[in-house]
Amino acid sequence: MSYLEKIDNLRFPAFSNEVETFVCPILKSYNEAPCGLRLAHGWRYFDNIRIIQNYKSSYFETIMSPKELMKSASLAGSSSLLEAEIIIDCLTKQRDQFSRLDMSFAHLMGIINLTPDSFFEESQSLNSLSVCKTARQMFNDGASIVDLGAESSRPGSKRISSEQELKRVLPSLIEIQKTNDLNINISLDTRNLSTMVKGFDNGVNIINDISSFANEKSIRFISKENIPIILMHMQKEPDVMQQKPTYKFAPIDIFKFFSNKIHSLMKLGVKKSNIVIDPGIGFGKTLKHNLDILNYLPLFHCLGVPILIGVSRKSLIADISIEKYKSKSFKKKILDPGNRLSGSIAFAIQGYNNGIQILRTHDVFETKQAFLCQETVY
Repeated sequence: MSYLEKIDNLRFPAFSNEVETFVCPILKSYNEAPCGLRLAHGWRYFDNIRIIQNYKSSYFETIMSPKELMKSASLAGSSSLLEAEIIIDCLTKQRDQFSRLDMSFAHLMGIINLTPDSFFEESQSLNSLSVCKTARQMFNDGASIVDLGAESSRPGSKRISSEQELKRVLPSLIEIQKTNDLNINISLDTRNLSTMVKGFDNGVNIINDISSFANEKSIRFISKENIPIILMHMQKEPDVMQQKPTYKFAPIDIFKFFSNKIHSLMKLGVKKSNIVIDPGIGFGKTLKHNLDILNYLPLFHCLGVPILIGVSRKSLIADISIEKYKSKSFKKKILDPGNRLSGSIAFAIQGYNNGIQILRTHDVFETKQAFLCQETVY
C-alpha cells in the first residue's frame, strides 16, 4: 500500500522519464466549466485535471489546467509533450458506438441473475418466461442493455461447470429470441468459451467476462466474430478474492492492468471500439480500495474506451452506512441487500457525474428516474 500526498507543484515535469505520470480530469457540468474541454463528446466538461506521479512507489498529486500540463510536459522534451497530447486527445475524442449504442450518452444495463445463490434474491429469475418478461420490462423502463448471468460471482462463490451454466441460461436466450421484437441488447455474463459460443449463436450481442478474457481461445473467438466485450478487473477468484486483497494504489494499479490488457487484446485482433472496461467494484477490493477507485473514476477515461461500473446493492453500501451510523437496528436492516436502493442510486448519480457511459443496475426504473432528474438540474 502506497501513500498519496497532495502537493502544490509537480516534483518532475509531466511524463518525464523519472516518474510515471497519470491524468485524472476534474469533471463538471457545462454551466460550471463553459470554457472547459468536453469529455468524450459527452455530457461532462473539465478545465482542471489531477496529475498523479509515481516516484519510487510513492504517489504525488497536483491540480493544474490542461495548458499547464502541456507546458510541464514540454520541459521534459518532445516525446513527453506528445504523450500529454495523446492523453488529452483520449479524454476529448468521441467514443465509437458500442453494440449500436451512442456512447455520448449514459446508458443503463439491467441485471438478471439466473443463479439460485445470487447475493440479491430479488434479481433472480429462474425460468425462461420470467427472464423474458423481466428483460422486456427493463427495456421499457429505460435499459439499453440487459445482462444475463448464470454463474454467481459473489464473494465466496464456487465456480460451476459450463454445462450447468448453459443449462441455466440457454432456454432464456432462446425464449428472448422468439419475442425480441424490441431488439434488446443482450449481454451474457460468462467466462466460459462454450457458453460464449452458444450465447452468440442464440442472439447475444455482448460478452461480459469477469476474468477479462483470461482464456486466449475466448479472445480469438470474440475477435473472429467481432463481438463487443466488457473487461472487468478482479483480483483472484471469487471464492478467495476478499482474502486480504492488496494494491499499491488501487486506481493506478487497475488503470495499468486495463492499459496492458487493451494493448494485448488489440494485438490479437480485437477492435478497440468493441471494448468497455469495468473496474470491478467489490471484486477483490477492500472498502478503502473501492472508495479510492470511485474517487478517481475519471482517470479511466484516459484509456479511450467507454467505462461501466456496477455498485448496485453491493456490500460497499452497507460498509459505509454501518461505519457512519452506529444504530444496531439500522445495521440489521442495511445488511439486507433489499434495503440498499438509496445507496445504489447515490453511486449511480456519482457515476453519471463522472461521465461513466454504462451503469449496471438491478433497479432500472428508479435509476432512470434519477438520471432524468439529474440531467434536468444540470
